[in-house]
Amino acid sequence: DLAGAAGAGAAGGVGFAALSVLGATIRPGIELVLELVGFDAVLTGTDLVVTGEGALDEQSLRGKVPVGVAAAARRAGVPVVAVCGRRLLDDAALRAVGIERAYALTDIEPDPSRCVAEAGPLLGQLAGRIATDWLGEPE
Repeated sequence: DLAGAAGAGAAGGVGFAALSVLGATIRPGIELVLELVGFDAVLTGTDLVVTGEGALDEQSLRGKVPVGVAAAARRAGVPVVAVCGRRLLDDAALRAVGIERAYALTDIEPDPSRCVAEAGPLLGQLAGRIATDWLGEPE
């Protein structure tokens, strides 16, 4: 039954038409994007992947980019950390999808409006933390 297939109802039935008339297959968009950019090839020789999203929350676990990136990196044996504005998932939930650690702007600045207004400097601080945590102290 194609009418009940995942993606068949998207965009006013375009998915259903593609499945039934064109014989298309549905696959997660992140898989296609990672394939198109050659992500697996880029992972060769990589020590760490940094991915990000505005909020790491329950929606993130249902197919958002950081989880797709983490799955691809996990297959290659490369650790993944995430940068986000706010984090609503615990360590266990993140590790379950392949994200070793998350760094949130709200860890540095609890006021969301300041996080937005001062995103650049706060991201710089998080980048420093990531470098120290994963690459060690500078010599």
